[in-house]
Amino acid sequence: MLDQLITRKTLYDAFERVQENGGCRGADGVTLADFQASLETELDSLQDRLIRRRYTPFPLLRFQIPKREEGFRDLTVPTIRDRVLQTAAYQLTREIFEAEFEECSYAFREGRSVKDAVHRIDQLRSQGFRFVVDADVEGFFDNVDQDHLVARLRRLPLDPYVVALFELWIRAEVYDGHRLFLLTRGIPQGSVVSPMLANLFLDELDENLALFGQTLVRYADDFLVLCKQPEDASQALEITDYLLEDLHLKLNQEKTRTTSFDQGFKFLGAVFLKDAIYLPFDRPKLERTTPHFPPPLDLLTYLELKHLGQHLPSE
Repeated sequence: MLDQLITRKTLYDAFERVQENGGCRGADGVTLADFQASLETELDSLQDRLIRRRYTPFPLLRFQIPKREEGFRDLTVPTIRDRVLQTAAYQLTREIFEAEFEECSYAFREGRSVKDAVHRIDQLRSQGFRFVVDADVEGFFDNVDQDHLVARLRRLPLDPYVVALFELWIRAEVYDGHRLFLLTRGIPQGSVVSPMLANLFLDELDENLALFGQTLVRYADDFLVLCKQPEDASQALEITDYLLEDLHLKLNQEKTRTTSFDQGFKFLGAVFLKDAIYLPFDRPKLERTTPHFPPPLDLLTYLELKHLGQHLPSE
């Protein structure tokens, strides 16, 4: 796997995918156009660092973007160089991760969609599952236990150095224009590999709910536990709360409830009312606005801070 990761073809293919996806610059200020202009030199350097085991990611760039609802959310993105390597690692390891995931999981997986999840819920309803726990994990991406996630990674059949790369991307440094800090909890929203890592972390919840005999449909950190009796739904809520506590997570009490198809509920944009489903319309795209990016982090300044051994605060 490592031999494949460091080939020129793998890195070229990864860059093409990064280019197709577009996106902003990272903390180093290098844009996609800048990277492409010196592509051979950039890939030479990346390949050399991987061969000599000298690769380290540059700090992630954190900035805010508007939510669909009111307010803003933080986006934390890698540099183009790091995005290329993460994309290469994603492409090479995706099938290994996929082999771990359960049928009930629908988000961030090729060939699966919101409509597939909605169709599965409709199937279960026709089989007599009329009661549901409509659950939401409180601040999931910000509260993932990194030690637990890394331990789960180490159980996969991956090259040890590839695991070490994933760990570097999890325990990341972050730059927000004012300070450098270590990410000691959670996984960064904006990194290529984060959705796959999120599914790996929550796969344990999927497995354990199944061991308790629960029927689940999960899309990222939003999920339904479907039951045939109202008392089963109450018990499912208790079990879910217990299992999440074991993962050092908790339910968002304001957004989690037990309900039924007769009462009606909304999930993944679809509305379920008795025996009818109103599928989500394609939501209009948010008006594209240019985020306020922090100034680039000068490489020399960053290296000087590292050389001086200045301790980074954690978050």
